Amino acid sequence: MHTYLLSDEEIRRYGLDFLSRLELLGSSAPQLWCTLGISGDKIAAFLISISGSSPAIPSQWVRLGFDRKKQEIIFRDKKSLPDTLGEEPILLIDAAVHSGKSMSRAVDALYLRGAKNIISYSLVVKRTSDFIPNFFAIAMDEHDRVFFQLEKVPNNRLRQAAPFGTLRALREEDIRRVPDRLNTGVPSIDKTTFADLWYYAKTQSSTVYIYEIAGRIVAFLHFKHQAGGRLFLDLVAADLDFQGYRIGSLLMRWAETFARTSKCVAIDLWAIESRVSWYENRGYEVLGVPPMNLGEGESYIKMSRPILYNIKPLELADVIA
Repeated sequence: MHTYLLSDEEIRRYGLDFLSRLELLGSSAPQLWCTLGISGDKIAAFLISISGSSPAIPSQWVRLGFDRKKQEIIFRDKKSLPDTLGEEPILLIDAAVHSGKSMSRAVDALYLRGAKNIISYSLVVKRTSDFIPNFFAIAMDEHDRVFFQLEKVPNNRLRQAAPFGTLRALREEDIRRVPDRLNTGVPSIDKTTFADLWYYAKTQSSTVYIYEIAGRIVAFLHFKHQAGGRLFLDLVAADLDFQGYRIGSLLMRWAETFARTSKCVAIDLWAIESRVSWYENRGYEVLGVPPMNLGEGESYIKMSRPILYNIKPLELADVIA
């Protein structure tokens, strides 16, 4: 996985080159710009800010969006497009093209209004995208990521408030701990000893991490790789004495980071029924398979979430990715 860090100066140079190419189009340069999402707006605004007296600047700018639930293009302001666009060239701008779905839908929406000449631009395009813009600055791999115009590059963080502890791999000496297991309130998990986890790690190519506070193991995380680039999350558990401290969220963040750096495409798991909503809040979706019942009131639901290699704008300060 490669991380690209694009400064204002780098984007300015790409932008100046793109503007010069628009100018070469002369009277065919698009006077209507359509931006896709907030990140597309920011790129268009940046291009205008560095344009000077360039004739490539549009006379009309329409902001579009992509409703992922409805899978359709929407207008994000009061401006709209004419019902018949015709021969006049249109520039469609986004900051980064990942799967290409939203860009393709935007092009389809413009075609439905009669557009015959669409130019597309993005600073970044993923090599695996189904849509490739006419102009782009960087082509990157599926598992790469990019940060634009950051004064500070955000560090990964697992925990930001006390109680702080240590996240580390399970060691052989941990099997001799007293107590030798957690008390989670879930019968099947409470039967799992640290020795069991060590056995899984050594015989099933599993990975086990424990979270330790003041010398006490208070939580653990158990996962393994599967075929097709998927990570199976077998167990994530915290002791009852430490539930409510969001240690489970910490372990999930590490599992997702591990999956991303391992170039996994998804994480699969079986969630105990009472925790399905907790996983849903983390972006996991219920799969259409029958529940698994283990008795003693334990019913498990299969869930999954894709691993994303981009960060949505405005969700992390001023990051665009």
